[in-house]
Amino acid sequence: MRTRISKGVLALCLALALLTGCTGGTGGETGAGPTSANLYLYQKPTQFNPLAPGQGAEQLTMSLVYNGLFNTGPDFKPVPRLAESWEANDDATEYTFHLREGLKWSDGEPLTAEDVVFTYNLFVNPDVASANSAPFAKVLGYTEVKAGTAETMEGVVATDDRTITITLTAPSPGFVALFGGGYGILPKHILGEVEPSAMLEHEFFKQPTVSSGPYVMKEFNVDQNIVLEKNPNYWTEVGIDTLYLQMLTSDVATAQLATGEVDLVQISPQDLATVEGLPGVQVSSAASPGFMRLLVNFKKFEDERIRQAFLHAIDRQGIIDGILGGKAEVLNSTIMTPWALPDDIEGYAYDPEKAKSLLEEAGFDFNQEIKLSWIPGTADRDAVVAVVLENLKAIGVKAVANQIESANQLGMIENAEYDLMLSAGGNYTPDPTVSANALLCSSVYPAGGNTSLFCNEELDALLNEGAVTADEGERANIYQEAVRLENEMVPYLWLYVPETVWVSSERLQGFQPHGDFANGFWNAAEWTVTG
Repeated sequence: MRTRISKGVLALCLALALLTGCTGGTGGETGAGPTSANLYLYQKPTQFNPLAPGQGAEQLTMSLVYNGLFNTGPDFKPVPRLAESWEANDDATEYTFHLREGLKWSDGEPLTAEDVVFTYNLFVNPDVASANSAPFAKVLGYTEVKAGTAETMEGVVATDDRTITITLTAPSPGFVALFGGGYGILPKHILGEVEPSAMLEHEFFKQPTVSSGPYVMKEFNVDQNIVLEKNPNYWTEVGIDTLYLQMLTSDVATAQLATGEVDLVQISPQDLATVEGLPGVQVSSAASPGFMRLLVNFKKFEDERIRQAFLHAIDRQGIIDGILGGKAEVLNSTIMTPWALPDDIEGYAYDPEKAKSLLEEAGFDFNQEIKLSWIPGTADRDAVVAVVLENLKAIGVKAVANQIESANQLGMIENAEYDLMLSAGGNYTPDPTVSANALLCSSVYPAGGNTSLFCNEELDALLNEGAVTADEGERANIYQEAVRLENEMVPYLWLYVPETVWVSSERLQGFQPHGDFANGFWNAAEWTVTG
């Protein structure tokens, strides 16, 4: 493909060459030859493995090269992907998924129910050690799987080439929300002979060569960009021939909107005033199903009074008003499903004096240094870190900034080598069973998404009871009790639920904003570009 870069953009790229890796194409008119679009990636991916916990930019990329059985739309309801339909039995213990007819991998090999069974077995095989195994093990009853087990596990069965039956160990009315469709299906014909213990580090996941999604990865230029070309065997027509995923800082991405070199950016609300005045762009937003939070290392801060104090010390509403232009809401629970939230939980208002009192009561060592770790380069997150540091210093905490690389983040979590860490995301709105993966003892990272390393057996019991209760009223009562307990324990320092703001060029047609920034490319196959 021939790249067209204007003189103004060329100057910008030269000036910012070390930051931007400015390459790519601006596309052409629909129907007038190959088309392309440039999309912003706010972090630098290192791998593309559904079995591993991925940071947001990796999840965005994987959504283009892997399809799950279904996805989640902007209304947080399931949208068919590889599965065209599904149904549950009366007591929600068995779910049956029906694949689309004639599915193929990008290399032309048939994509069948056996690929689904193969993939789900990888998630729960202890030799694989997937950090995303917890929902499968808990709901499908794989807790007794022995190391080295290779045969198809009971619970997920291919009844024919297009039908998968999933049998649960207990009723799970939130099963579809729990799985969310985001677990990309992997090619058995490529990975079937790989030893499970070698799967996480396999070369395939450094640059997947075979795709079930709308695009195939052709280039992965580390720290610069990713080049994707449309999958010729995708189950529906793909509208744009080539996508360039550009790894940029948020300020550079916003600048390139003005020059026409970027077609889609998820921006900070701080930049709204700037982009709303730009010609040729469209601004849209959607409510997030997740939240911005600080991980607080439970292994270092086991006394809930310390965690409560940190939360009281942070001026969360001030952050929302001063940094985010009011486009966010304070929250006080990891569980976000409206019907599961009671109205009598602690609001943790900004109260520095109370924060200091709680720390003193808990015997907190004010001489210790507390590092706040984060991945820099996103304007609103950088500003949030600055405010939090000042808030903590104001109550006598020796808080210091600790910039980290995205490649080091997960290792720091696994080894408990952090004090506080800025983190965002999650798809917690659809059902409380989704939130449980961030709270359960069995989900402590790397076994699952509990990245604060938190554990409370009483909360576990409530979350497990709610997951298998079919009666809606009883289920709501159980989860509301769980929320009250979690609210008191403060496993995370909840900051806010943001509105996710997107800016797209007028030439990019068909984009629909999603509140989950890691799922922002959810309908990319439907996009087209004009001149």
